[in-house]
Amino acid sequence: MTLDDLDKHLIAIGRSVEDKTVGTDVYTVIKGFAVSNGNTYDVAVKRTGGTPWLPEAALHVHPHRVPMGQSASQGSPLGGEWQYLSRRFERAPTAQSFVAHILTVLECP
Repeated sequence: MTLDDLDKHLIAIGRSVEDKTVGTDVYTVIKGFAVSNGNTYDVAVKRTGGTPWLPEAALHVHPHRVPMGQSASQGSPLGGEWQYLSRRFERAPTAQSFVAHILTVLECP
C-alpha cells in the first residue's frame, strides 16, 4: 500500500483528510474518528516515503487521548493541542488494516 492508496480508501469510506505541514514534515490529518466513549478525535500520521508504506510508530491525536506522559504519550510536533501516541504497526498495512489499527488505539484505555 502507498499513502495515496490510504488517502483514496479514507475518502471512499467518507473520511475527511487534509495535509498539514510542520517544518519540512507533512502529516495527513484524518478528521472525526468517533469512539464508543462518545469522544471524537482527529488523527494524524506522518507522510513518509517508501513502497510499501510503513507507518511510523506514532499516531498523533487531537484532543489528547490519555494524560500526557502516560501510556507512551508525549507532545506532538503538530502543537500543544495534539498528542503523540507511540503505537507500533508491525507489518506493511493495507488501508483497511491501518484504519482498524487507528480505531483500536483510540478505543484502548
